[in-house]
Amino acid sequence: MSGPAPTLMSGLPEGYVVSFSRLRTLRHEARRIIEWFEDHTNGNQWIVVLGLSSTIIETLTTDRNALNGVTYRFQWEGTTGLIKVVPRREHEIATSQFTMVIHDELKAMGLPRKEVVWVGSTTYRSGTSKGKEADNSYLPPSRHTRPSQNAGYPSLVIETGVSESLGRLRQDARKWFADSGGDVRIVILIHASENIVSFEKWQLAPSTAPRPLNKRYIDTLCAQNPNIPPLTGQPAQLQQVYCAHQVDVTRNFVAGMPNVIDGAPMVLPFIAIQDRPPGPGEWDIVIGPQEFDEIADLLL
Repeated sequence: MSGPAPTLMSGLPEGYVVSFSRLRTLRHEARRIIEWFEDHTNGNQWIVVLGLSSTIIETLTTDRNALNGVTYRFQWEGTTGLIKVVPRREHEIATSQFTMVIHDELKAMGLPRKEVVWVGSTTYRSGTSKGKEADNSYLPPSRHTRPSQNAGYPSLVIETGVSESLGRLRQDARKWFADSGGDVRIVILIHASENIVSFEKWQLAPSTAPRPLNKRYIDTLCAQNPNIPPLTGQPAQLQQVYCAHQVDVTRNFVAGMPNVIDGAPMVLPFIAIQDRPPGPGEWDIVIGPQEFDEIADLLL
């Protein structure tokens, strides 16, 4: 995934909506998308917003009911914005379930409650010119601040969407790494179609990696256990992003038979998530087949 820097228009599926930033119009378009997904499991979930004013930006970032009950995620650059409509409640639940697997593991290690901080769809701003929010994100204690608006970037980001959004989700992964200068260590992408749910783990290659990345080198990285991403910052122009692991859960159409799971388990290195080496009684987070099956069942 090295190459030109991602833009708000990169990777959008066919049929994405373009709208000017009148709230009445945005509410209408968001409702149309929700109605589409009442009868379909795939399709467009994106609205490109033109002519943003500072007032509309503030409304869309702070008022969770700005689109009259439609759940969404918002990012913007200058006067152009991008809204991801959350098409079904199950998408939010799947994100929450994935979050809880990690959360429960960290609690089982005895980490104090105040150190296990998920910040949900918090907006991360780069001045007044741009901002972005995830479906969920994890903020290690080393990046906690008061007030929370001044906190650093998360170490882990989760983005969820339908399979037609995969191209855009991957661009969003690149954007998290680029905007944070590599402070985001891992991005998890969850994307679902009618019969398959995929979980992708994206991270940066080491600064010493060959340019461009080749499959042999990526395979070498992926064979490491654990495969730890770079733990220092990288400027966006030097970053090379790759998929370090993928787990697929496919619906089994044979009555009484379990879903087919390929690629589990997935390992999330403690040092990448917590921003420090593991101490006594602490370990890397391992997400196994049963956890993936339970999460995927929400979407299949």
